[in-house]
Amino acid sequence: MQICDRVLHSRGFRVSDPFLTALPAATELPTAVCTLHSSEGRFTGRCRIERGQGRLVAMALRLGRFPPASSNTPVQVTISGDGQRWCWVRDFNGHRMQSSLTYDHDTGCVREDFGPMSIWLQPSFDGRRLGISIHRLTILGLPVPKFLLPRSDTTEWQDDRGRFRFDVAAEAPGLGLLIRYQGWLTPVHGASGQS
Repeated sequence: MQICDRVLHSRGFRVSDPFLTALPAATELPTAVCTLHSSEGRFTGRCRIERGQGRLVAMALRLGRFPPASSNTPVQVTISGDGQRWCWVRDFNGHRMQSSLTYDHDTGCVREDFGPMSIWLQPSFDGRRLGISIHRLTILGLPVPKFLLPRSDTTEWQDDRGRFRFDVAAEAPGLGLLIRYQGWLTPVHGASGQS
């Protein structure tokens, strides 16, 4: 466990990871979680992707540019920062999904933009795992009412082999599962953008 460096100097900018900014200042995270959230670079691993069923679910996943279902697919995540904005590019065996992340001072949440969708995420740490819940969602700038807000059961942790592990899941009221992807990542040495 370690207290992560919240500020990274990158290309002349001071870059603060929005997830670390949203947590209390003295939060100690597992090393693998801290590494992913406090550095630029490339991370590779494998994951399993499960998608929900139905036309409305398929439309929502298409809108968010989420990947197809797969039982064991290679995944690569490239993280870069520019000012107060982070860019995460996820590549699920050739299916690219890009998002932009910032810290929203008004809500104390992480704002993640996926094309026409913006999701406000609230991280919390229970001593072992970083939990992430959905606080707010807009589509094309229009807020989704609270009673229709997807529920997230997302966690990040470090496994016994020292790898970053993730379990990202979202369900929508009345529709059930939207998407779930579970897997692991490790840093690609020499691919970091740190100075």
